[in-house]
Amino acid sequence: MIVTPLDPKPKPKAKASLSLAGSAPRDLESLVTEACEELLGSLRRTDQRRRGAQYIRGLLTASGRKTARNIATFVGAGASAQSLHHFVAGSTWDWRPVRAALARYVDDGLRPDAWVIRPMVVSKTGVRSVGVRRRFVPDLGRVMSCQRSHGLWLASDAMAAPVSWHLTLDGGPGGEADRQPGAAGEERDLARLVAEIAQANRTVARPVVMDARSAAVPPLVRALTTAGLPFMLRVGGELPLAPAAGRVQVDRRPQTAPAQHLMEQLKRLGRPVECHGAVNFVTPLAVVLPGMLPQRTLLLMGVWRANRRRPADLWLTDLTSWGHSALLRLAMLTERVDADFAGVSVDVGVRDFEGRSFQGWHRHVTLASIAHALRLSQGGQWCGYQAPIAV
Repeated sequence: MIVTPLDPKPKPKAKASLSLAGSAPRDLESLVTEACEELLGSLRRTDQRRRGAQYIRGLLTASGRKTARNIATFVGAGASAQSLHHFVAGSTWDWRPVRAALARYVDDGLRPDAWVIRPMVVSKTGVRSVGVRRRFVPDLGRVMSCQRSHGLWLASDAMAAPVSWHLTLDGGPGGEADRQPGAAGEERDLARLVAEIAQANRTVARPVVMDARSAAVPPLVRALTTAGLPFMLRVGGELPLAPAAGRVQVDRRPQTAPAQHLMEQLKRLGRPVECHGAVNFVTPLAVVLPGMLPQRTLLLMGVWRANRRRPADLWLTDLTSWGHSALLRLAMLTERVDADFAGVSVDVGVRDFEGRSFQGWHRHVTLASIAHALRLSQGGQWCGYQAPIAV
């Protein structure tokens, strides 16, 4: 498998898809109609395709929470709250082929550099919604009643869009056992999330980028490797690693040491790398994951910002032939996704599903993902919108 680091993009395909940079603003009605003909083509019934287009219009135009009642109020045209709710929560259409079509649609317009896996945590006051339970949320540092999922995004430097989702369950609707981040099986699920949609669309090999500080890294690396997916993972400083044989020895203590310790010993070897107008200092070290068989040489990359003793970020990758600048750009895609999640996905209601149905949740986030892509396309977006990202 050959992965080329952030090659110059080829010319856009002739097939109509999302608007590219510099394109004129698109009329919302014609944009939704044209896109839904392609993206909802797998829905066999005319009424389902009509309801789908109405729901997507509502996600794009309704203000406030994107509930079925609110969407029906803004859409009108014979759309009732009951019919829209049934279309999402109680209908029979399969979201999987819709997501495969969405991935092709986004791929054609965005020409992405990588897959990015991003968690989404939605706080819930009750426990009746699908996937809700009390769990520890690392980003908040506390236990809370919430719903946790992971979105799969296609991302470039300019923007990003979600194309598929995985919901962590607690043995409720859907028939799957609860799999918390870091628990056995969660890593395989996330690797499969990428592999299945990539295979369905016969896309070229792209790296998988993920903030894996809350994940069990060895099983995740094993799952991605088995699936044939190159990776770039942000890891925690406590992750045990060992310098690869034949490389510089950090010290004479046992070779296995926390990633943070390894990097701090090599700070003086850092080299300046510019990315998005900011200069970072990057230090690479060839390492292996203890206990991984067969052993593979990986690259641990420490990234320093300003004049700090400890690195701001630690990244583990199997893209050992890539240059430091290309790897840093790849790592920054997580911030691109964070910006577009906050600036687009939240506004089109990706967090707003309130039903109890596993199937309904998947249908809602699929339609919200379509709305996200169309919001980028509307008004020249691949084109006008570009939220700032941290540097």
